[in-house]
Amino acid sequence: MITCVIETPAGDELGTFDCADGETVLDAAAVAGWEFPYSCRRGICETCRAPVRGGEVSPPADADGTALLCRARALTDIRVAPDRAERVELSARKRVKAKLYRRRMAAPDVAVVDLRFPAGVRASFKAGQYLRVLIEGREPRTFSLANPPRVSDAAQLHVRVLPGSLFGEQILPRLEPGEEVVVELAFGDFYLREAQGEPVVLVAGGTGFAPIQSILEDALPRHPDRQFTLYWGARQSSGLYAMEQVQKWQRKHAHFRFSGVISDEDADAPLRRGLVHEAVLADCATLAGTQVYVCGAPALVAAAREAFVKQRHLPAANFYSDAFVTTVS
Repeated sequence: MITCVIETPAGDELGTFDCADGETVLDAAAVAGWEFPYSCRRGICETCRAPVRGGEVSPPADADGTALLCRARALTDIRVAPDRAERVELSARKRVKAKLYRRRMAAPDVAVVDLRFPAGVRASFKAGQYLRVLIEGREPRTFSLANPPRVSDAAQLHVRVLPGSLFGEQILPRLEPGEEVVVELAFGDFYLREAQGEPVVLVAGGTGFAPIQSILEDALPRHPDRQFTLYWGARQSSGLYAMEQVQKWQRKHAHFRFSGVISDEDADAPLRRGLVHEAVLADCATLAGTQVYVCGAPALVAAAREAFVKQRHLPAANFYSDAFVTTVS
């Protein structure tokens, strides 16, 4: 069995885990109860890229010594240094036969799906994490939980409905209220870290709003000492499909601020025209001492990470992301 040693960016040893033959480093870490930064798991978003400080992986590490841990397989004992490495409680995960309670179109291409768990069944999760929808004969589809953890007997999903999308276009429309959907939860490291008084910037692209809704619903009442600023971007104004929820937060919480950004059409004030991560750059001279959470397409996550770290002095360890890819059959 091949051994992987986990190091901090500073070089301190955190722990070890075994890698089975042919298993990716990210999968092996998850099996052993370690969670590294990751999002798409397909080698697209770059979130799981980390230095390989010893040993060999396949595909080989890049010229800068880093590799995508969702693709890299250990050939020898290795040492890796992800931005973060956290222990997770695997026994807390549950597989649940949920039932469709309700679905509605919140925008022309966004369905809000409410699932209910069987009586007496509750599943714990952290605000911002995701579940997997299990589909016979197919890879599981992943969706962020939009409800806060206090609502632990249900799940709300925000599903992008695109031509050819397996779940959104081909499966969801055929589901009737009361029909079962098998889900497994919870996964992911996209959740708010405790830090007294530290400001939080959240950036959502499209349905990337879903986990951020969960985070804000949970955090705003509990953390009046922290400033929360949400930037939500979409191509058209209809893509900002939960403005009633945003306005509710604005009325109720003085420590919450919002900026909506439209990229493909003229924006009426107070909305802005442009790219959502560039709105953050325009407003923030520095992001040092800030936690940043970004959820959206891989291109948004990559652009935000690059700009915020290099141009606004954000520590890489304070950048948390969840990049999603819509699966087309």
